[in-house]
Amino acid sequence: MAIIKNGILGGFKGKAGAVVGYEMYGQDCMRGIPRLRTSHTPNEVVNSSKFGLVQDTLSQILGFVKVGFRNYYTKTGGIRGAISYNRKHAVKEDENGFFLDPNEFVVAGGTLPGAKLPEFSVESPGIIKFKWDSNIPEGADGLDQVMLLAIDLQGKNASFCEIGEFRKNAEASLSLDGGLEGKLVDVYMAFVAKDRSRQSTSQYLGPCQLQ
Repeated sequence: MAIIKNGILGGFKGKAGAVVGYEMYGQDCMRGIPRLRTSHTPNEVVNSSKFGLVQDTLSQILGFVKVGFRNYYTKTGGIRGAISYNRKHAVKEDENGFFLDPNEFVVAGGTLPGAKLPEFSVESPGIIKFKWDSNIPEGADGLDQVMLLAIDLQGKNASFCEIGEFRKNAEASLSLDGGLEGKLVDVYMAFVAKDRSRQSTSQYLGPCQLQ
């Protein structure tokens, strides 16, 4: 209900039909009530689909990206930074719809140097062995710690270690979750600084078909 304060020619306060009357800086003003849309535009549907894909995937490795995206890409970093980055860069589309490109998918980011000559192998069922050059790059430290990830981007399942072996050790192992048995996983690694002040940008080591 609207109330007319100064007669029929004066302003009013409150709602009258699709109009709201109010006072601002001593002036009588009116504005229309916005109509609520029940359908989404094509762009909104696309953005929602991309967001959902990235969010569902990253929710499986939440502890990992909290470390890997700390203070990176967005003001708050963490999961928000990871979602924002991957929605923009890693989501691709083919005839089957949207998917995450493992080459563009990033799970850690920052200025810390990464690994030199990283590689991996399936050492035994349920174990992935990682190795890298033992020489410490300039700007890095032997006490930086490795971050390891094996993720099934299709099934959205993963095994990870966000704080692992020291860089100087030049090798580390990742135990795999039983749910990854027989799956095709994509393998990543990164480093977090010994004082936790920064991270390296994750390196994609390639796919691995598990037995």
